[in-house]
Amino acid sequence: MKFSRRTMLASLTAAVATQAPRAHAAEHTIRFASINASGTAAFDQILVPFARAIEAASNGTVEMALKPLGGYAKPVDLFPMVERGEIEIAGTVQGYHPGRFPQSSVMELPLMYDNAITGTKVMTALYNEGLLDRDYAAVKVLALYVLPPYGIFTAGKPVAQLRDLRGMRVRTPSTTVGLALARMGMIPLGVPLNLIGETLAAGTVDAITYGWDSLTTTKGIEGKLLAEQVSVLVDANFAAPALMVVMNRAAFDRLPPAVQAAIDTHAAKLAAESAQLRHIAEAAAKKRLIADPRYNTVSLTPAQRGEIERLVTPAINDWKAALAKQGIDGEKLYARARALGQQFQMAAN
Repeated sequence: MKFSRRTMLASLTAAVATQAPRAHAAEHTIRFASINASGTAAFDQILVPFARAIEAASNGTVEMALKPLGGYAKPVDLFPMVERGEIEIAGTVQGYHPGRFPQSSVMELPLMYDNAITGTKVMTALYNEGLLDRDYAAVKVLALYVLPPYGIFTAGKPVAQLRDLRGMRVRTPSTTVGLALARMGMIPLGVPLNLIGETLAAGTVDAITYGWDSLTTTKGIEGKLLAEQVSVLVDANFAAPALMVVMNRAAFDRLPPAVQAAIDTHAAKLAAESAQLRHIAEAAAKKRLIADPRYNTVSLTPAQRGEIERLVTPAINDWKAALAKQGIDGEKLYARARALGQQFQMAAN
């Protein structure tokens, strides 16, 4: 059998490449799970650059094995996986774990903040002041932030007045938000984001509390966006879940000091960048959807917003009482969060 010179050279090159060690092979693989889908701004513009920045700072000794929604497990499984060390980092939602983050749930109370930037500053300040330390004792916090306050979107049921919401089964992102919605006469159901479209299509829920931008980026059923599954948009500016990017503490401690420093440096910008991105995207999506004639948009009057505040006040009092039973001063935490919110909002204006 004859071999050409080119074939022999190619074979020799392949053999050498197989036997030679890879240059700059990663010494540490950091499995990084996210609840954000690939192609969304939160994943592509925030998490991917963060992961790549850590890799660059490590001079190739660290591989950030970042995967989008569903890449490692279901959203509800990610935080426990970080605690157990099955993955190293997760970007996920506290509300998927009822009762696990009692202090952080202050950010999920209704009418706590006007936008994601203010809310994120409040949550970060509360953590830095040690008021959320109990929630995150088992992990290393890389970022804490909140989403823009949610609207309420129905799959067809008309809404002309607040009382029209009564009796509607509504998807809620957390127990805290759900209890407040219940005070408005709605029937809250906990549904993870990967099942929202299915429950809407099946009629299991009549409405969802969700972000305007997320409505235009989250897939529902049969490749549709959630925005294609709803028709009534209530600009409630009600409440939204808190989010976190956390790391297994033992995994962080095993890393070289230079890599630890790089993670801390780049993580310090994660919350603010996430909030800014969400704020801009939310405003743009809301403007587009309100202008779309396919939707019936309901803008609440000042009187209606005052009525919401009156209706949900008992839910806030119940929240304080529940925290007191756990040995947490909910009154102090709530008062501090409100004061910080007013402080940051005044500074922004």
